[in-house]
Amino acid sequence: MIFRSKTALSLLAAGSMAGTAFAGSPTLTEAAAPEPAGSSSPHLSAYDRIWSAFTLYKNDDNPVLQEFSLQGRIQLQFAMGDADQGNYGSDDRPDEVLWGDDIEVRRWRLGFKSKWFRKWKLDGQIDINPDWDPFYRQIYDLNLTYNYSDAINIGFGKYKANNFGIEQFTSSKEILTMERGLLSNQLFTGELTGARFNGKSGNWVYALGVYSGDIEQEFNLFENGIVYQASVGYDFYEALGTEKALVKLDYQYSDGPSNGLDDTGARVTNGGLYSSAFSLNSHIEQGRWGLYTDLLSASGRGTTGDVWGVIIMPSYYLTDGLQLVARYQYANGDNDGLRLQSRYERLAPSLTDGGRGENYHAFYLGLNYYLYGHKLKLMGGAEYHTMDNGNDAGGEFDGVTGIVGMRMSF
Repeated sequence: MIFRSKTALSLLAAGSMAGTAFAGSPTLTEAAAPEPAGSSSPHLSAYDRIWSAFTLYKNDDNPVLQEFSLQGRIQLQFAMGDADQGNYGSDDRPDEVLWGDDIEVRRWRLGFKSKWFRKWKLDGQIDINPDWDPFYRQIYDLNLTYNYSDAINIGFGKYKANNFGIEQFTSSKEILTMERGLLSNQLFTGELTGARFNGKSGNWVYALGVYSGDIEQEFNLFENGIVYQASVGYDFYEALGTEKALVKLDYQYSDGPSNGLDDTGARVTNGGLYSSAFSLNSHIEQGRWGLYTDLLSASGRGTTGDVWGVIIMPSYYLTDGLQLVARYQYANGDNDGLRLQSRYERLAPSLTDGGRGENYHAFYLGLNYYLYGHKLKLMGGAEYHTMDNGNDAGGEFDGVTGIVGMRMSF
């Protein structure tokens, strides 16, 4: 059974009306100051007042509704690229995702989050079309979670299936580079309907997810295959004497080639092209330093070749609000199993073999300026990418992509 657009909007609207009905007079709360970026900004109190307005109601003494807030994000960016295959950029993206000639609306979402009966959370967001024609594009996520304890959380609904790989696990609100890496995106299975179990006990963290593998605008009832995700991690911060040293092992399994297809049979994600996939990743923080690492691999299904790769991403705060970020990527794909990213390298005009290749290297260097932590920041970076063509006649790529943008969330 497929829920269509009117149902989706009705669910989100019902959440908003329910929050208003139980809330009574709204109480504004002060948003927590971001750390470490921007913590000494003279305008911090003004940002606090603005962001606190998105919390429409908060009352821990109310036995029914404890909190109701709006949430959303808007991310704008401009890109230019130069490669042996020609020039490309954000102005080559479809007109419906652009403001003006070349400003891409990378993400635009709006929704709510709420806490009920002290143990339940109901959260949801929709994707908005940049040209508002129509306003609503799809449900990004909408889920209900029962919080028995920190160690046991059980949820149902539509999720971003992100418990695989460090870059997908990190929200787009908090990623340190303008775009995620090639292999991270190539192994991403999409926003899926299903159930999720996760929690934290001491230094241990875990997550389990079971999702329908097909891609829908709203929800579905497991009409195609199933995608499984499992993750277990341990924070070694005490042993290493750091603020954070989380190491996780993630596993992803897709049970059939139809996963990743929409209701027309078109492939939206690569969910069905790989069976088993593994990620051994880490996130370390100490003072101004940070480090993300990821070792990824996946077994191809049918004619799709096996892939593996590595991501290393160090970062350093030059000042409280200015962060330097670097990233190195390497990926290998059997049978030309890699493909350049659709945003933006694949837009090069003289690309051959559909941008497919075997060995990929990329070097990124960028700066992030935090006006209000991750809630409001300016970002910019340049990445050099190179890929060989394996055994085929085409697919070689050698170029540089530069991107600048603004990201706001609440």
